[in-house]
Amino acid sequence: VRKNRTVTDAFEPGSTFKAFLLAAALEERVASPKEMFFCENGSYPVGGKIIHDVHKYGWLSLTEVIKVSSNIGASKVGRKLGKHKLHRYLKNFGFGGKTGVDLPGEASGYLGSPRDWSEVGLANISFGQVISATALQLTAALAAVANGGMLMRPYVVKAVLEPGGNVLQENGPRAVRRVISPETSAAVVQILKTVMEEGGTGKAARLTGFESAGKTGTAQKALANGRGYSDKRLASFFGLAPADSPQVVVTVMIDEPQGTSYGGVIAAPAFKAIAEQVLPEPSLLALYHIG
Repeated sequence: VRKNRTVTDAFEPGSTFKAFLLAAALEERVASPKEMFFCENGSYPVGGKIIHDVHKYGWLSLTEVIKVSSNIGASKVGRKLGKHKLHRYLKNFGFGGKTGVDLPGEASGYLGSPRDWSEVGLANISFGQVISATALQLTAALAAVANGGMLMRPYVVKAVLEPGGNVLQENGPRAVRRVISPETSAAVVQILKTVMEEGGTGKAARLTGFESAGKTGTAQKALANGRGYSDKRLASFFGLAPADSPQVVVTVMIDEPQGTSYGGVIAAPAFKAIAEQVLPEPSLLALYHIG
């Protein structure tokens, strides 16, 4: 009950992970937003396994692969990128290691060596399976996209003071590394904006008064013995707003939702409710930027 699950619990993130596949593919220029991928009408054999999409898609552009969250399309993007490049970007985004946040009990999550990635393993990692991450890792990684491609170290406590006011410890913004270029960051945000549009999986997260960008996720929960998956789900949505000048990143994770389990249905509305409370009135934000 007392665990801070934001930092202590690692899980397979599912389709939110496609945002970082997208960033890597664009940065390496192995795919462009308008490049077309054939999504096999919903069923695609890879390495002796069958990858499925919820809906039967034919040809989709890279932008549409993200907008409708095609696993098959993502697996084909991952294959073009290659396991070593994908692993390097995921590592640089902070996966497989602690963020360094000033909270106890932080988990590292799991990102295996690319030497051990099979053909189907690469496909699965491309849409957020066979790896694990904490909610804070996901948030920090998306914040790097929002921040023009620079990964920052998260912190909670700004300063620790003695009774007399002397500063014992102080935290502030600190860059960890550049992961992607500002140009790639802007391109990723533009594509993630389409997720919120009509026909996108995250349209229920669309904000009133602001443009936002984000990604849905619906992940099967792995069995405790590590062999296969249960019928339980983890629904998620993370996003940034305002899209043209991000001020906040919000991640919503719902463990074992009842009824529907899709992140776009159950987690996206929670993102909308939280972000609209956190952000100031649009007119005030405009004054803030002018001032």
